[in-house]
Amino acid sequence: MKARDLMIPISDCPRLAEDRNIYDAVVILEAFRQRYDRWAYRPRGVLVHDADFMVIGHLRHADMLRALAAHGVPSAEASPAWPSIGEQAEVWKNVLNHLHSTARSVRVKEAMHIYSEMEYVDGDAPLEEALARLMAGPYLNLVVRRQKGLRTLCRPGHPAVPG
Repeated sequence: MKARDLMIPISDCPRLAEDRNIYDAVVILEAFRQRYDRWAYRPRGVLVHDADFMVIGHLRHADMLRALAAHGVPSAEASPAWPSIGEQAEVWKNVLNHLHSTARSVRVKEAMHIYSEMEYVDGDAPLEEALARLMAGPYLNLVVRRQKGLRTLCRPGHPAVPG
């Protein structure tokens, strides 16, 4: 069995450009999750591509949350021991507004995981090689190349190009 025999086609993976923002990543991820709701496979991250549509990394929920947390969350001012429902609602409104504006300002390239060479595997590689790579590092997935030495394009309808 070859690595390509178990891969998920790139056309079935959510993807976006590295210069987009976290808000866009959330919207794209949710659209894909709804689109493929009938599958057992539900994407938990977004593939990230460069300006040439080459896959360079991924952005997972945890990456998004870390990026948002790095920009801080507004704190509630000192309030009585039992704040009213109205006061609680105002605090949460401020927190959610802050998260929304932060998600629109943080670029994907600031939060994404950039793939190392070990996270790429040739499609013709034996399945055992792919499994060994997964076990060797803290990788959640591997990017399967069509042929040795080719970079992975994520623009549908275009062949992989030397890279």
